[in-house]
Amino acid sequence: MNKFEELKRNRYIKKMHSNAIAMFTRQIDLREGCLKMEYFYDQIEHISSLEGIDIDIFKEFSLKTSFFPLPKEREVYNQEYLTALDARLSTIEEQYRDRVLQKCGELVSKLQYIKTIV
Repeated sequence: MNKFEELKRNRYIKKMHSNAIAMFTRQIDLREGCLKMEYFYDQIEHISSLEGIDIDIFKEFSLKTSFFPLPKEREVYNQEYLTALDARLSTIEEQYRDRVLQKCGELVSKLQYIKTIV
């Protein structure tokens, strides 16, 4: 890995760490956070493998909720349709929330070292 790739990889690890904090503290929607987590992870893995980190729970949750519109997309749907979707989405989120947040807490701890890297 050259210096440029290392800098790029570290930047994505920092973003992944920050995203985990935002998800854990509920500053970001769970679905958006999981999609971001997958993106950052893929970018990191493309450069060099991230040892000891798996994001399977994020992928599983994203797969289960891929049908539902993200908050930014919701404005194109009527309220009645959204109400029906929200009931189904709420059930799925309840099933996954604790495991997703637990994984976020784990990532915050494991990636804490990135704060010391410039």
